[in-house]
Amino acid sequence: MNCREVEEQDILERYLLDGLTEPQRDEFEKHYFECSSCFSRLQTGLTVQEELRRQPRALGQAGGALLRRAWHWTPLFAALALLFAVGIWRYSARDHQPQPQVSSSPPKMNPEGSVPSQSPSPATPPFDQLARVEAPPYSAVVLRGAEDQPQENFRKAMQRYLSGDYANAIPGLRAAAKASPRTASFNFYLGACYLLTDQADLAIDSLRKTISLGDSAYSEPAHFYLAKAYLRKREVSAAEDELQTAIRLGGSRAAEAGDILRELRR
Repeated sequence: MNCREVEEQDILERYLLDGLTEPQRDEFEKHYFECSSCFSRLQTGLTVQEELRRQPRALGQAGGALLRRAWHWTPLFAALALLFAVGIWRYSARDHQPQPQVSSSPPKMNPEGSVPSQSPSPATPPFDQLARVEAPPYSAVVLRGAEDQPQENFRKAMQRYLSGDYANAIPGLRAAAKASPRTASFNFYLGACYLLTDQADLAIDSLRKTISLGDSAYSEPAHFYLAKAYLRKREVSAAEDELQTAIRLGGSRAAEAGDILRELRR
């Protein structure tokens, strides 16, 4: 694959929208790791995609067109365009914010003259709070000898991860996990990045893969973050199962898993 084919066949757009076949995706990933131009355009597209994902649905239609054109702009112009779009949305939302209505009639009194109290609404789990995710810690490991390609991809991706650039860490982690599918760390941090960029379904796939590998260093945190992914999807029963497993394994996340489970069952 070359840059001309990427341009003519809309490979970059289809890659970001998960519209490539597996052979096409593998070929493009091999290409952009060797092509600084396509890699730079991919980073711009991933950044814009992540920012648009954070915006309300009101920007949905504009977001599709913006994403299709994002990699043709310079990174600076893309950032300015995104900020302009967000500014328009915030200004519009402020102007159309509904004003509180004031009742013209006094509250009805009961025979004793007191205002009837309203029954409290049933307590519901604060899903937004319970599903909130912090990036799993990572300490770089210095390897002796030459790195193979999956390890090099992982190392470069984790440099972006440590800087908080989770969207742009995904391509390198996906390439590493593709080349070395039985390496638990590759799958675990790929799942974490998917979760940190609000891609719960993809996070679930990667974290399940991590658990299936049976690496004790990653099993317990994988169950914990898998529970978070299910909470994002409001699948409470599945989340509770993963939390119970994390508690039973007794790792560093066991106490927090217990707190979340108690909140869900209140």
